[in-house]
Formats: sequence, structure tokens, C-alpha cells
Amino acid sequence: MAKDILERFIKIYVDDSGGTARDLSSDMVPGSLSGPGFTAPEIRMTGVSDQSENYQADRKDAEVACQFYMNDTASTGAYTVLKGIQGLVGTVRIDFGTGATPTTGDPQYSGEHICLETGIGIQGGAMVINARFKPGATTAPAWGTVS
Repeated sequence: MAKDILERFIKIYVDDSGGTARDLSSDMVPGSLSGPGFTAPEIRMTGVSDQSENYQADRKDAEVACQFYMNDTASTGAYTVLKGIQGLVGTVRIDFGTGATPTTGDPQYSGEHICLETGIGIQGGAMVINARFKPGATTAPAWGTVS
């Protein structure tokens, strides 16, 4: 990846309860995004006669977590969008701009996720929403490029 992919060029879109993608990038707390990506738990496959441990990768798991400022702007604020989707499956898409706002060909992570957490907390004196998403469909999320 290019060295000029910086946090300020990340765009995060989350489907609201009606299935409309909402850009929550301006409400995301700096430094709070973790994931996206995949983790494959290990399965031990060592046999009695093997001289060393042997492993196989289990099914991939993925999690996206971040904090958003508690913006209650109608339709588009993070609080407004997130309060209605806990336990629901919708698309989470993250575009990574290369040196500027994301454009065609830039890295993108996207897929259907279930919203598992929308807890409230405090970050630097501001009210925030701790959001956590995991895959929520039979098709795994995937890395691709912005089209």
C-alpha cells in the first residue's frame, strides 16, 4: 500500500435501518478505527507420529470497530443512524483514499455486517458511541477497490 493513505482520507459508510448508506466519516473519532481485516483461528492438526505441530486455518472472522461522536443530526448523524441498527444486518463500507478523498482504484473493504454494539462512552469529554460490527451474511466481506 502507498504511504500516503492517511486516516483523514478514510470514508466509512454504514447502512441505516432503511438500507440507505450514510457517510459517518465526519463523526468518527480520530484514531478509533480498528479492523477491517480478517483473522483465521487455528485448528491443531497434529497427528501422533508427527514430529512437529501442524495447523490449519479455520474460517475467517472479521470485525470493524470504531467510535463516533454522538451527532443527532436528522437522517445523517452517527447517533441517528446507529440507534436504529443494533442487531440488524447492513452494509459497512470503508474506502481508503490515496493522498486525497477516495477515488476509483483506491482500496476498499465492504460487506454485510451485523451491528453488535452501540454503547455510549466518553472520549476527551465528548459523548461517543462505541460501535462494533461483525460479518452478518453467508458471503464474507471482501477487500476490493473503489469503483
